[in-house]
This record gives sequence, C-alpha cells and structure tokens, in this order.
Amino acid sequence: MSIDIKQRLIPDGRANKPNLAMKPMYLTVHNTDNTDAGATAEAHSRYLLNGSGGAKKSWHYTVDDKSVYQHLRDTEQGWHAGDGAGPGNALSIGVEVCMYAGIDEQAAWRNAAELLAILSCKHGIALERIMPHKHWSGKACPSRLLPHWQQFMDMVVQAKEAMSGDTSGTKPPSPNPTTEQQLRAERVKVIWEGAPKESSQGYLIDNKVYIPVRDVAERSGMSVQWEAVKRQVVVRENSK
Repeated sequence: MSIDIKQRLIPDGRANKPNLAMKPMYLTVHNTDNTDAGATAEAHSRYLLNGSGGAKKSWHYTVDDKSVYQHLRDTEQGWHAGDGAGPGNALSIGVEVCMYAGIDEQAAWRNAAELLAILSCKHGIALERIMPHKHWSGKACPSRLLPHWQQFMDMVVQAKEAMSGDTSGTKPPSPNPTTEQQLRAERVKVIWEGAPKESSQGYLIDNKVYIPVRDVAERSGMSVQWEAVKRQVVVRENSK
C-alpha cells in the first residue's frame, strides 16, 4: 500500500462542520464536480480550512492522483451526503475524488480504492456498505464514477486483497435481499402520539430505528446540549 494521508483537520467549533461524534457504519464516495485545473486535493483542503465559502460543507477525505488529504476525524460527522441528519451525514465517512482538468483519473481512482480498503478494514465496514452519494440524496454523484461503479468496486476488492495478501480474486458477494435490506438505511416515518399532525423522520438500519436525540428530547419536554470539548451530549429535564 502506497498512499500517504496528509492530515489537515478542520478545527473543532468551526461552523462548516457539525461538531458531532460518529461511529462510522458506511463509506460514501463523491466526485468533486470541479474541473478547474487547480482543483487538487490540497486545494480542497484549503477550501475547507478557510470555512467552505461560508457553506455548511465538510467531508473526511479528498483524493487526487498524487495525494490524499484528511479533513475530519473518522469519528466525527460531516455535511456531505445531502440527507440532513440522516445516516449519510450521521453514519458515513465521506470521500471526495478529484476530477480536475489534466488529472490522471485512473491513478486517482486507484488511490481512492486503496483509501476505501484501508477504512473498510480499520472500521470493519463491509464492502456492501460502500455507497455512492446518490444512494443518500438521489444526486447523480459521483458523476465520473457512477457509470463505472462495478469496475471501481473491483479496484477496492483488489486493494483489500493486497492488504491481506489474499490473491484469490474474490469479488463482493451478490447481495442477499434480506442482508441488503439490513445493510441499507431505509427512511421511516415517526409519528408522535399526542402531537396532532406532527411527525418526523427516522432511519431503519440493521433492524433498529434511529431517531435524532433532539427530536426525542424536545418532544419529551427536555433540552439537549452538545459539549464539543468532552465530545458528549447532555439531555436535561427542563425546569418547571
């Protein structure tokens, strides 16, 4: 394995990241959709460190044909999947693959595949949980990789084999319908009895329903406070 990951982490408390902890369960792949000649991984790192142009945008890694930059810790959420508080943002590590003019695109794909293999092994994330951005929001992203998704996933498999020394050429297993349903996040409607016409959104993952803690607390007469330094959420009963 040859990639060198350069850490340029967005400082805690910045407005362009959620500042929320995460246990990663998915890996989400994007293309930057930036074809400017200077739109390298390093340039995207500077963009994020400079505040993402005032937008709520942040992801974990950017990859080009020469380098990999890390912007968020693997254990904190980003704003990259376009699904609000859903599992794309709340449970997945976002990887942006550059596509600037003049890039060696195959080399960038190999670097991205190697990074995904490393993250898959590090966090115990199955290959079936490597998702295109389109899975979470419907956006046609990663725009360059989507038409070649199976080819790209084969590259990830090969990278994992190289890490483990396994050269059997094993491909990702054909999805079992039951397993596939458990692996993917399904949106479900949450109805709050006693609150007429009021509902919110949760997610069914591995036969468990996930609901934002703030939704539960506020409807139970409680307040929520995020303590960034201690990396903890405090739920308090409101004073009467």
